[in-house]
Amino acid sequence: MGDSIGRVTSVSGSRVTVRLEGDPGAFGIGAAIKIACPDREVLGIVDALASENGPPPRGLLLVDLLGEIATSSENDPRFIRGVSRYPLIGAPARAASKRELDSVYSRLSAATLRLGSLYQDQTRPALALMDELLAKHFAVVGTTGSGKSCSVTVILSEILARHPEAHVVLLDPHNEYATAFGPLAEVVDISDLQLPLWLLNFEEAVRVLVRGGDAQEQEAQAMILREAITRARRHFAGEEFSIATLTVDAPVPYRVFDLLRFIYDAMGKLDKPDTSIPYLRLRTRIESLRDDRRFAFMFSEGFVVKDALGQNVGRLLRLPVEGKPISILDLSGIPSEVVDVVVSLTCRVIFDFALWCEHERMPPLLVVCEEAHRYVPADPSAGFASAARAITRIAKEGRKYGVSLALVSQRPSELSSQALSQCGTVFALRLANEADHRFIATLLPEAAHGLLSALPSLGTQEAIVSGQGVPVAMRIRFTDLPPERRPRSEAAQFSLAWQSASPGSEFVEEAVRRWRAQSRSRPE
Repeated sequence: MGDSIGRVTSVSGSRVTVRLEGDPGAFGIGAAIKIACPDREVLGIVDALASENGPPPRGLLLVDLLGEIATSSENDPRFIRGVSRYPLIGAPARAASKRELDSVYSRLSAATLRLGSLYQDQTRPALALMDELLAKHFAVVGTTGSGKSCSVTVILSEILARHPEAHVVLLDPHNEYATAFGPLAEVVDISDLQLPLWLLNFEEAVRVLVRGGDAQEQEAQAMILREAITRARRHFAGEEFSIATLTVDAPVPYRVFDLLRFIYDAMGKLDKPDTSIPYLRLRTRIESLRDDRRFAFMFSEGFVVKDALGQNVGRLLRLPVEGKPISILDLSGIPSEVVDVVVSLTCRVIFDFALWCEHERMPPLLVVCEEAHRYVPADPSAGFASAARAITRIAKEGRKYGVSLALVSQRPSELSSQALSQCGTVFALRLANEADHRFIATLLPEAAHGLLSALPSLGTQEAIVSGQGVPVAMRIRFTDLPPERRPRSEAAQFSLAWQSASPGSEFVEEAVRRWRAQSRSRPE
């Protein structure tokens, strides 16, 4: 049983206070202790230290209770999350043994991921339960410079190392991850991205094509566009689909040429020239985008339309894997005015594919959304409703169809609570903003609230982890990545860069050439 180190003096919710009977310096923050209860023992972690005046002065331990320790039929300790019976005043407290700690942190019988080590014991690995982590979604939040991108890379690298037939889609807004996974990644950037205009649903098409004029005129443009897209889809499909089943949102191809022709034909039937303004503005917008190199990924098909929906989905979802279990969608080169449309389209296509495929044959998928607060903001008016709806739908219903979601954000308070509340596990790295603290506190169980005080002072790649994907709430340090595996998210080292000669006119001319050509590649 071990010698008693002190006795309980107060019990409040999931926290107890223990008055030490021995050396106050023998136990520090992060130490694990067990406290006797009627017919069982509860396990807790020291969260804070205090002292009590009096003769003689005594040390006090403020302890967060994590769960209960039971004994199996083989006389091995077994950890059970949650506390069903609380200690009584005067109950003895003892140091937890290595076997008891192993029962908490080393559940090697389950599918586990080794993400790093415990903060209070660098020799003990920090393990996550893979099935619980993915099946119930997870979130990684932390301010800029806290090691958030490296932490995401550690989690995904551990998954891919153990499961080479995984299927992961990573939405990368800043081209951070292209080199982090080496040959395991299929990187899709604007140079080889194929998301034709016909793949957009009506709401997405309106976001891209309807511009200019007041609200009334934009509404008129949207009505014109709805009729033209529906006619263009039906014209291309011919007899394959009945008119009753083919709607404006059906993923059936159409030619941009036909779309423009139907708009022009409708405009020609007007009696008054002044009513043609919405038609002219819509045609001009479509033609300008068609001729803009930046939008080639939407308008590259011309007169010949190739129905490559299956090919594009297969590449994105890694079906088959072919040695590349993760696809990284590099959004950095996509025009900012349509990035949210691409995110909306991607997430919607992933969910719809999972919904309509044969569920018995469909492997589970993981969608990782970086900078999630940009696409599912707390304020619905701040983002694109279709993108928020697509991601929230995965958060709410994805687990039923084998689609898991990981939300990554530097401002959790600006992220939709509707989506974030669906994440069963939260990795909280350093957060300095008080609003973010309060928001994270609403997501964590009461037993983890004692750890929240450490959020502003966490070191790089340190995190408070809580939820169903880990045995108990804990403070961990993620594994260090070698330099060649780190995401490209480090800030510039000014003191070193400004000591060497700067590039000259050739560098400037090449940048201007790329700028004008809207291409990062060099001419052959």
